[in-house]
Amino acid sequence: MKRAVIVGTSTVAGIAAVLALNPDPATPAAAAATTSSSSSSSSSSSSGSSDGSSSSGSSDSSSGSSSSGSSSDGSTDSSSGTSSGTSGTYTGDAVDIGRGYGTIQLEVTVESGRIVDIQALAVPENDHRSAEISSYSVPQLIQQALDAQSAQISGISGATYTSYGFAQSLTSALQQAGL
Repeated sequence: MKRAVIVGTSTVAGIAAVLALNPDPATPAAAAATTSSSSSSSSSSSSGSSDGSSSSGSSDSSSGSSSSGSSSDGSTDSSSGTSSGTSGTYTGDAVDIGRGYGTIQLEVTVESGRIVDIQALAVPENDHRSAEISSYSVPQLIQQALDAQSAQISGISGATYTSYGFAQSLTSALQQAGL
């Protein structure tokens, strides 16, 4: 009987850990809540393995950098909430993704309310592993964002922190664009 309880608890903890590996960047608190509720129902001590919430407090490291071309375009303010007339280049916040991995910052080009280009101004490259993860994940994240035309991306497995920081920087740039 004792063995069944241990196996059951381990299974629930394993499922919670797998679910925490790639949370939706738009809702890291929801993923953490799902993880903690499934592990607390089994009375185990394995809750708290969610990675999404540890980097959520440091997204405003240099939010003072505004867009480089949005004020010269002039159509950003005249669109009055409709995304059809928004055009310009917008620089997102530099987001420290935590755990010493580094910072990610994006520049987004919008034409007539559509995202047409995303450039990574800064990517995590503090060590060889961070640079390797950035080299394969950032192009995929850019494609996801272009396909979705929003910051609602699924992220990249194995690059959870980079995916979350990417979504935060992209969201700040799109907010500047009024999208």
